Amino acid sequence: MRQYLLSLDQGSTSSRAIVFDDQGRLQAHAQVKLPTLLPKPGWAEHSPKQLLSSQLTAANQALKQLGGKKKHIVALGISNQRSTILLWERETGRTLSPAISWQDRRTSEFCKSIQAKADLICQKTGLRLTPYYAAPKLAWLLEQIPGARKWTEKGDVLCGTVNTYLIWHLTDGKVHITDHTNAARMLLMDLSTLNWDQKLLDLFGIPRQILPRIVPTCDYLGEARIGREHIPILCSIGDQQAASIGLGCIEKGDLTLNYGTGGFLLLNTGNQPQSLPGLLSSIAWSSPKRISYLLEGTVNSVGSALDWLRDSLGIFKHTSEIPPLYHQSNNPALVIPSLAGLGAPHWREDVQTQFFNINRQTQRADLVRGMIEGIAFLMMDIFEAMKSAGFKQPRQIRASGGLANLDPLLQFQADLFQAPIQRPANTEATALGAAFLAGLSCGTWSGPLQILEVVKKGQTFRPRMPRQKAEELYRQWKKLIRLSLEWSNGKSASYS
Repeated sequence: MRQYLLSLDQGSTSSRAIVFDDQGRLQAHAQVKLPTLLPKPGWAEHSPKQLLSSQLTAANQALKQLGGKKKHIVALGISNQRSTILLWERETGRTLSPAISWQDRRTSEFCKSIQAKADLICQKTGLRLTPYYAAPKLAWLLEQIPGARKWTEKGDVLCGTVNTYLIWHLTDGKVHITDHTNAARMLLMDLSTLNWDQKLLDLFGIPRQILPRIVPTCDYLGEARIGREHIPILCSIGDQQAASIGLGCIEKGDLTLNYGTGGFLLLNTGNQPQSLPGLLSSIAWSSPKRISYLLEGTVNSVGSALDWLRDSLGIFKHTSEIPPLYHQSNNPALVIPSLAGLGAPHWREDVQTQFFNINRQTQRADLVRGMIEGIAFLMMDIFEAMKSAGFKQPRQIRASGGLANLDPLLQFQADLFQAPIQRPANTEATALGAAFLAGLSCGTWSGPLQILEVVKKGQTFRPRMPRQKAEELYRQWKKLIRLSLEWSNGKSASYS
């Protein structure tokens, strides 16, 4: 009898629910938009009520589409935007805060105040001390919400990232957990022990009792109630790791590119964590018997940069306009997309978006092309950091995310990398990854390598640009980045 797997994918801009069968074929799909609130410059948050209701609405719509076959759903997998954090009451579930987004930078000054502890944090967590992770946000909430400290001492308050919040509600408040991939992004978990670290808790002033219990990515996590259906939750995983799994990048040496609100490069490093200056060490996925690690680089502004061109500058109205505009450009602007600061390997949140090579002949097509190529160059910075540290050419490179559907972006990326990039036919990599791991937990699939039988081959983008030209373009880009960093430092700089 055919088995089905429900995947809930809670992201920065929408909540989705997708049902796959045991061949990895999409059977039902629902999506509900989730607004991002921007109450102050540098702040970004979601309404917890909207976040929860959007996800439940999507889930119920997907189950309705499935009809009578929903009784054959054997497992639920959850993927989520990472590092977004909120507080709620243990007894009632009443939220005490907004869900502060991973994009939020309100804790920049706090992070500067403890900069002396940055090396300790990196040593323990594999991460950089930045405002994007959950711990600084949580410390801010506990200080800013009247009575929060007192409530935590009484054990009346719980905290969690999005996965924890969803699981708590889906299980009617019975389960307060997080998985290894999400815990690793909170800046509070020791990557070597896989437990909350007391020194880090003390540093950020976080009471241990409000934190969820840490569990493997793949395991029985509780029973979800969605309408009249009761479905075992067998996977919880961060969205970028889920996308990597859904692309079939599960072996050491596999590289994933994910182009969403932000951009992410994830290199599977096998069963041992590895560190590299400028990049992040974290967990790819885990089960009670196995754990797989990764190196990650982050580009803070990808989809958000193009949204800005569309919504704030009116350069285009729909994403479908981007490819023809790109090809119309003969004199592209040079753009450093940095609406939320520079991520890996530079880590300079003070650097803002900058345009170069603008003149009276510049057209909107030139701005679009410049932004697309700027995104690809920032991804190249991370790829180059990996290569410079001695990592071999990846075994395979696969791309996903909404912007991976832009052919000009992937072609230019392949040209810069001087390596082929595969775009699987199934664009729902994040949801598929969570569903696959849930199916792995319940025996729908017998082992990780079976994901390769599920992932459908799509288009491969091979380098068209001569290596010499690609290298020259990248040398020019590095000069531009150096100029930008020096200008942001307030130092004098020249174009030479």
